[in-house]
Amino acid sequence: MTPTSRKHGSPKHGVIAAGSLPTAEAGAQVLQRGGNAVDAAVAACFATSVGEPTLTSLAGGGMLIYRAGDSGRVTVCDCFSDAPRRSPKEVEKLDFVGVDLDFGPTTQRFYIGAGSAAVPGVIPGLCQSLERWGSMPLSEVIKPACQMLRQGFELGPYQGHAARLLEPILTYSDSGRAVFAKTGRMIAEGDTFTLPELADTLEALAREGWRTHYNGVMARAMVAQFGPDKGGLLSAEDLSQYRVYFREPLTFQYGENRVHTVPPPAAGGPMIALMLRLLAARDLKGLTPGSDEHVRLLCHAMAVADEARSAGEVGTSAAALAHYQKIYETRCAQPLLTAAKSPGGPSSTTHISVVDSAGNAAAITFSYGEGNAYMIGNSGIMMNNLMGEEDLHPGGFGTCPRGVRLPTMMSPTVLEHADGSITVLGTGGANRIRTAIVQVISLLTDAGFDPSAAAAFPRVHYEAGTLNAEVFNRDDNGAGLRALGPDKLVPFPEQSLFFGGVHMVQLAAHGELRGAGDPRRGGTCIVV
Repeated sequence: MTPTSRKHGSPKHGVIAAGSLPTAEAGAQVLQRGGNAVDAAVAACFATSVGEPTLTSLAGGGMLIYRAGDSGRVTVCDCFSDAPRRSPKEVEKLDFVGVDLDFGPTTQRFYIGAGSAAVPGVIPGLCQSLERWGSMPLSEVIKPACQMLRQGFELGPYQGHAARLLEPILTYSDSGRAVFAKTGRMIAEGDTFTLPELADTLEALAREGWRTHYNGVMARAMVAQFGPDKGGLLSAEDLSQYRVYFREPLTFQYGENRVHTVPPPAAGGPMIALMLRLLAARDLKGLTPGSDEHVRLLCHAMAVADEARSAGEVGTSAAALAHYQKIYETRCAQPLLTAAKSPGGPSSTTHISVVDSAGNAAAITFSYGEGNAYMIGNSGIMMNNLMGEEDLHPGGFGTCPRGVRLPTMMSPTVLEHADGSITVLGTGGANRIRTAIVQVISLLTDAGFDPSAAAAFPRVHYEAGTLNAEVFNRDDNGAGLRALGPDKLVPFPEQSLFFGGVHMVQLAAHGELRGAGDPRRGGTCIVV
């Protein structure tokens, strides 16, 4: 299977890569009408609700990175979720329920219920980004999504697979079943999915002013459903005090590329920066991509970054880099892998990348975890379960500081190449976000892969002694990887959504637009 790629007439407006055809089509329509990269990215985000209905929600958290075509300035919009101010210990009967999902070679536990909801930020983040950088009003940007939500769209194979995977969560409550199992069974491949309630909500946001509707109707519903009376943590203060932050990016050099990614308090960007800086000291250009030695060096970098995070020392200072560079070189001198300390967990996340012909670029990753199983009133939006995501709470559930940003792995990233080309990329995949992005950047930089080849190439993820690896291109079915000495090897015989979905776009120095959607997560790329 290869990433889907389409063209709308003669390429002159831009290119978008996303996790489904409706998502990409919504952004492409806006580009074709003269919208810029941010207009298209926001339009695509709203359309995920029909194109990727089980994989994300507008009541989660996100990260958007933007590069201005005229100045080259890069800014990060941090609209990830805050932890509520109330502690779980303050709720008499916390609604926090464990559910196991089956990923095939591995199963993982998630926590849902009212007590798993964090303070959402996606709608404020999208709308404020549109106000700051967009060229179209919200009323125009929502049109493609609203039309799709009412007319419906046929679910493809990947969406059908995701629906089967998440069925225990999405059909847990009456409100979830009313959306995802209207006919008495879970939606499946070939079904036409509609969600007119969400179209009504989007139109209300545009008609009334998004702040008025969101801080009024939606905020009241969230407090009523996910406050302490229902076993949740949310309060009116949590919602009224939530802020979208516009931050300077974390910027560093890797090879001939200048890399811009998300800064602290997010965890993913600093971990990506550390891994790439460690790998920069090695001659990866002299290695065959995916070889045992290549994987060994990647895994050592993953383990050292995990160790740094576990110690709370994933920083950007020269002293921190020198310290972990020594640890990395010591590890690389050993033939076998060394287990890391930190835990991990999956999530249902999506990513959208856009670049327009003027060089404006936008990439957004956003997630609702797996959803907490309950819709927000009659909005058509499921609430997040980000307080039940293991990777966001490395110290254990209930231990994070109250009222502050959760340490997301989301890491939308911009690469500025020496020849003047621009690549924009990102992925979903929780704790695999950081490792997927590192591998793709290395393939683009060290192996000279084009976007399609880099997106489709087999991936590995090493954490806490376990090496997860796609082995579909290996004649030994992973035997060589087992010889590296991980505590456990989990081979994936096919491309798996477990390893994320790196959707990326490029604007070449000579003006060519191209990109790739990751086949692991229904990737689609449209050049407009």
